[in-house]
Amino acid sequence: MEKDKLLMVSVSGPDRPGILAKFSKVLVERQIELEDIEQISLQKTLGLYMLLRFSQPAESHEHVIKDLLFEANEMNLNLEYQLVSPDHVEEFSRRELIILTHFGDIRFMAAISKIMAEENINIESISSETHHGARSFEMLLNIIAAADVSRMKSKIMAKSRELNVDLSFQTLSAHRKNKRLICFDMDSTLVDMEGIDEMARKAGVHREVARITEKAMRGDFDFEESLRQRVAMLKELALADVIEIRDRMQLSEGTEELLTTLKWLGYQVGIVSGGFNIFADYLQQQFKLDFAYSNQLEIKNNRLTGKVSGKIVGAAEKARVINQLSCDLGIVLDQVVAVGDGANDALMLSQAGLGIAYNAKKALSRIANVSLSKTKFSHIFHLLGITEEDIEEAMSCEII
Repeated sequence: MEKDKLLMVSVSGPDRPGILAKFSKVLVERQIELEDIEQISLQKTLGLYMLLRFSQPAESHEHVIKDLLFEANEMNLNLEYQLVSPDHVEEFSRRELIILTHFGDIRFMAAISKIMAEENINIESISSETHHGARSFEMLLNIIAAADVSRMKSKIMAKSRELNVDLSFQTLSAHRKNKRLICFDMDSTLVDMEGIDEMARKAGVHREVARITEKAMRGDFDFEESLRQRVAMLKELALADVIEIRDRMQLSEGTEELLTTLKWLGYQVGIVSGGFNIFADYLQQQFKLDFAYSNQLEIKNNRLTGKVSGKIVGAAEKARVINQLSCDLGIVLDQVVAVGDGANDALMLSQAGLGIAYNAKKALSRIANVSLSKTKFSHIFHLLGITEEDIEEAMSCEII
């Protein structure tokens, strides 16, 4: 039995309302099946692509083409067409898609498109948007024939660090799901400090503690053991000194706007931190966050004992928490966002549908879907599809 004929039709020219309606009318009248379609409009210039399936006698194909050409001519459009092998279309339709969003320029675009070519990755579409004063580019990539997807991501992440470009990778299925739950690390993420380093300054042991903190953040030192060692150095530090640090801690640029807007839009928002309850609970109260998981400093006679009470919130516990929150709230992991900066955030970020490395060490950037620099916290708005109008309305409401 002869296979149906397929015709690829390409239309270009000045865009205006009603173009698709005219062509659709022809297809309906001629009883032609629309197999695939894509339309873009760039600066009032149209690009329309239709794949048509014919199951009628060959002589009727000519009538359809003539009708389409007539309508194109009437609208001052250019129309081209060619027969396509059904076997080729079926093979081409095998797709495995990911979304790459980046905030780079033409230098970055040139560099990463070269990497994609080397890894046999096809760019199916590119679009751009401007949000919050920054232009982003969204690239739809078909990785079905890729030589090595992990290697491609590593190369592009390395190039993004070299050129200081923020970017994200998401699977198409995760990208299409609205995010509902957002978990933030605290120290050096929501707040522009490491709480334990500030307490160490008060206790006069900053150099010793900072050295261990740096190793733990890089992943060179077990987090739980490093935490116990550092807290032990804080023994006898007065609670009043810790409260003083809490009251003067600086939020990262954009934190207030981000948390206020997310809460106003109805997201479940909270803290999952390897920091301490004195700081995390304060932020939870200040911004009316839905939860705050952190380490509990043991206090006796208004002084630190040098011990941590209860389970330590390290890498494994952070991952367990977001999985438990996902189950308790009935939110699939594809709809979860996790934001962090250190090695102990790696498991948490890998569990989330959107894992964001914020001003992070190189090791964490390799694992995360998203890499943001310290100055671009607001790019989270763009990745979640939150508009400037949403932010303005949220900030005008007295919800905190």
